[in-house]
Amino acid sequence: MRLLLVLVLAAALAAGCDRSPAPAPSPSTAAPAPAPAAAGGSCAAGYEEPDSLSPSYRPGAPVRAVVGTGHVLTGTVRSARDCAPIAGARVELWPEIAGKGHPDDQRATVLTGPGGRYRFQSDPPEHIHMLVSATGFEPVASNRYHPEGAASGRFDVVLTPSRP
Repeated sequence: MRLLLVLVLAAALAAGCDRSPAPAPSPSTAAPAPAPAAAGGSCAAGYEEPDSLSPSYRPGAPVRAVVGTGHVLTGTVRSARDCAPIAGARVELWPEIAGKGHPDDQRATVLTGPGGRYRFQSDPPEHIHMLVSATGFEPVASNRYHPEGAASGRFDVVLTPSRP
């Protein structure tokens, strides 16, 4: 059962899901380009080992969308059940800044809007750690967003419903 959950979470991280046409992949986004929902409403399309929660995680990051300038990260959080956007999901972010580690002044929590979208602005990061959670869903940890010097990027997340 746990292996199945791990595989589903990994697939959700790897796949993302968006019902609009996917943009061409670019080196500015490390996450796979969003894919249209598959027949039957599945948002998952592939398996990969999930990330474990980084030891650099500290709970309680303030709710704020802007902590610096130079990089903007956007994305959508969706349900693996039907690809529906998840409003009110918590996206906790802690960027790693070159030569500074994970500074407290760069840590933030953003909440998704009605369309499941989030936006986060920070100083240019080497990568951004994330913990995404929502009521009724299993949380997902990720360290797969690496902007490679780009000024903006996108990282979509699919959450698996919790088992009753």
